[in-house]
Amino acid sequence: MKTTLDALQKNAIRIHELRLRSLECELYMVSVIDELGRELMVCDQHGSPLSFRSQLAAKKPFKGLGIEKTLLIHDSPYNEMIGVNNAKVDPMLVKIANPDQDYS
Repeated sequence: MKTTLDALQKNAIRIHELRLRSLECELYMVSVIDELGRELMVCDQHGSPLSFRSQLAAKKPFKGLGIEKTLLIHDSPYNEMIGVNNAKVDPMLVKIANPDQDYS
């Protein structure tokens, strides 16, 4: 499912958790978990997922929304790259500072 930054900033959706997915070198996409446990991809007005060049830039639009949990999600292709195992490897989840706790 999708949502827009405007909808989140107008408190149309209550955010339970903010997720920053690390894609490539310094590229992040953002999703939120709402109060019903649904993951919503944050998109622009045209429906394209928003992307950011740093964790700080990704969290900045969410300042003042009272987010209490923020996770960095990183999928690693390491096992696939070295040919060890083709089985699905769970992504690394790292709890990071919430937008309101950053010093920016």
